[in-house]
Amino acid sequence: MMLIIFVLLTVAAVLGTTTSEPPGEFGPPAGWVAVQRGSPVHVNPDNHPIQIKSTAGRGSLKAIVVDFLNSGHAPTHARVIIFLGYTERYVISECNGSFLKPFPVVPPTAAERIWTIAKSSTHLTISCNGVTLVEKRLDDAIACEVEWGVKMDHISFPSSDTGSEFYYLNEGDSTAPYLTCE
Repeated sequence: MMLIIFVLLTVAAVLGTTTSEPPGEFGPPAGWVAVQRGSPVHVNPDNHPIQIKSTAGRGSLKAIVVDFLNSGHAPTHARVIIFLGYTERYVISECNGSFLKPFPVVPPTAAERIWTIAKSSTHLTISCNGVTLVEKRLDDAIACEVEWGVKMDHISFPSSDTGSEFYYLNEGDSTAPYLTCE
């Protein structure tokens, strides 16, 4: 029995994976969907978090970009950008200007990170691996309230998104726990 466990652990180490998550060439882990840039994804972002898995780390100069679209798949100018520079920064369009702003809390530096964008009717929160980095009121500026206050039912990862690999949509019970890195 111990020999079988040793062999399984050795094979998993050689393949660079564990038995709970298949290696990348076999597809994404259960529940996660590979990002297809430019393709609208149906989701109700209000009270249903969007989670993005990325191995792009600090200093990679990659960006996670999520556009929020209305029912006609038209851009609403509601966009979240997470720039993975040497100082990681973010933009919540129409709410904190068009410039990249440093996160008030330093994001975790794990090799694999799960970014969570959670929207309600009044707030938008960005978290990384369960750590809340910023919580922005959506009604503190007219432009912010106008752009983020419309009915949204799709998201899209535009071609400028270079850091997103997989996404997970929690569209069931809005009180279900977020996925986190183990």
